[in-house]
Amino acid sequence: MRIVVIGGGIVGTAVASRLGSTDHDVTLLERSRIGEETTAASAGLLMRTAVDPAPFDLRFRDRAHEAYRDLFENGDLEAERIGIVYVAETAAFADRLEESATTLREHGTDASYLEPTELADFGIEPDGVEGGLYTPDDRICDPTAVANWFADRARNAGVDVRTGIGVTDVETRSGAVSAVDTDEGRLDADRVVNATGPWAPELNKRVGVSLPLCHTRGPMLALECREPLECPTAIFESKRYVRPAGETGAWIGAYQTDYAEGQRYDLRDRSLPDGFVESATDLETAVPALEGASVVDEWVGYRTVTPDGRPIVGETAVDGYFVAVGMTGKGITLAPAVADVVREILADEVDPEVRSRLSPARF
Repeated sequence: MRIVVIGGGIVGTAVASRLGSTDHDVTLLERSRIGEETTAASAGLLMRTAVDPAPFDLRFRDRAHEAYRDLFENGDLEAERIGIVYVAETAAFADRLEESATTLREHGTDASYLEPTELADFGIEPDGVEGGLYTPDDRICDPTAVANWFADRARNAGVDVRTGIGVTDVETRSGAVSAVDTDEGRLDADRVVNATGPWAPELNKRVGVSLPLCHTRGPMLALECREPLECPTAIFESKRYVRPAGETGAWIGAYQTDYAEGQRYDLRDRSLPDGFVESATDLETAVPALEGASVVDEWVGYRTVTPDGRPIVGETAVDGYFVAVGMTGKGITLAPAVADVVREILADEVDPEVRSRLSPARF
């Protein structure tokens, strides 16, 4: 088959890399450079942690972690193991975190519930918080480097990786995809995979596919601190997070993953939301090491979120038109597992539960 994967972020490159081991004729199209749009704007978290985890989601995440374990342990790329701590600011959320810790342990994840006084050991002020969920095996990585590693692996397997090429349309004939139109010409295609992240709804619309995908904005600040930030990545109930970055650096962001029907943003808008800087810098009360830190950079990324928090992976109502979208803030974490599912669906080898849990037809 002639397969065209659209999108050179971490999901698209992972898919192309996985399909490179097949006998198909695979082309990857990226309008910019590999991993330099949504992927580059992310915090680069490889997450073991989860709030209210379901068994399926934990098993699916384990598939991705197995792939990453081989990648990082073989020394091809680096990922720093610093852990993640979810921080409850209300008693109700603390109860959910305590239950989550139990579920994670039951499914083989190293997880523990922390009392407020124990959070002080992670540089978090215990006053004003109610508890925390700690998973020490979470890592941080350079997601652009990982995407480029997948792209290089795809090239080595014979995939035609093309950058600087924009897709203008996906042609259909008799209800099935037939070609991809680009600003450099037309490519015949038997299968097309939409892996364009927040641009996915726009491409879906061109093909006549409607899926429940909304945007959330991910503003971030890079800080230079007066002293090292000796703590895991901390995600607060209020959706703010702090991630160590270098010896005395930190990133502060907003981890917004709640679905809001029809919510769309102008993806060209890279301005910070009103009040974000004030809200972010207020975190120095909760994380004293941030006191006196200076802002050295700022940027905005966008997430694509689904109603149930799971990605949408599989063939749509348009024959041959596949999606690998709606990562809901877990694109870095789940990319290799999503790539596996795309390959398995194309080969008609996918597990029925995986198909039903991730299928576009579930909505």
